[in-house]
Amino acid sequence: MYQNSKFKIFLIISIIVILTIFFIWQNSEVVITNYQYVNNKLPSSFNSFTIVHISDLHNKNFYGRLPKEVKDINPDIIVITGDLIDRRSTKIDIAIEFVQQISEIAPIYYVSGNHEQLSAKYGILKEKLQRHKVQIMDNFYKVLNKDGYQIGLLGIADPAIHQTEGDYLWDDGSGYAREQLDNLLEDTDTDFNILLSHRPELFHVYKDMNVDLVFSGHAHGGQIRLPFIGGLIAPNQGLFPKFTDGVYSDGDTSMVVSRGLGNSVFPVRVFNRPELVAVTLIRPPA
Repeated sequence: MYQNSKFKIFLIISIIVILTIFFIWQNSEVVITNYQYVNNKLPSSFNSFTIVHISDLHNKNFYGRLPKEVKDINPDIIVITGDLIDRRSTKIDIAIEFVQQISEIAPIYYVSGNHEQLSAKYGILKEKLQRHKVQIMDNFYKVLNKDGYQIGLLGIADPAIHQTEGDYLWDDGSGYAREQLDNLLEDTDTDFNILLSHRPELFHVYKDMNVDLVFSGHAHGGQIRLPFIGGLIAPNQGLFPKFTDGVYSDGDTSMVVSRGLGNSVFPVRVFNRPELVAVTLIRPPA
């Protein structure tokens, strides 16, 4: 009887230790996902142009590991699609230290997420980002030039800019996104355009507006990923969300969704490691 009790205690402790190691690994060990995006509208000088996509850091501290991973990719530009901070426990210094380190690698272009727009400290964050030469792309259009050719880069501020804490999960923000995107596209004179927008559930808006390539986050990969099913839950999408991870295409519009790096309300990722995304633009041979 005594031996049985000792074995049960040992088994319970072993299971706890194994699960603890598993969850630490799942929430801290970054995976790099590489995609190739092929489009014959892409100007020839942007062939092999590499973009690192970062999203949903949520104050998470990777203690210097992320900048090394970004540097090894050797990107032409870095895009950040929101939620560098978490509005419930804002630690701007962690986000800024990370941004400072990667700003030496490539130009950075950033749009806000719902956590920035609902945070009273977003103004402080923007000011510090700009000190490190980060281009704030909230409702902004910029032309990227390379060897005499151009592509357009657009950004939409997260729809929470016009929402409150209580209603942002219920107002899908599609009307706001459509209006802002329409305004931006009126001013574009580039044939190929990339959009930075935090929310992937607005893919129908991006498609209707004929954007070529979109970078989004927000869904955290569905938080818990189930085999053959995918993500379990995502903000603004609910249970079994449609847009959580990878590349989605419809007609001439493609969207890259990052699983993100940190956590917010739910503190644990399961079968859903933190993710850095690298996208290489490819122009097919004539």
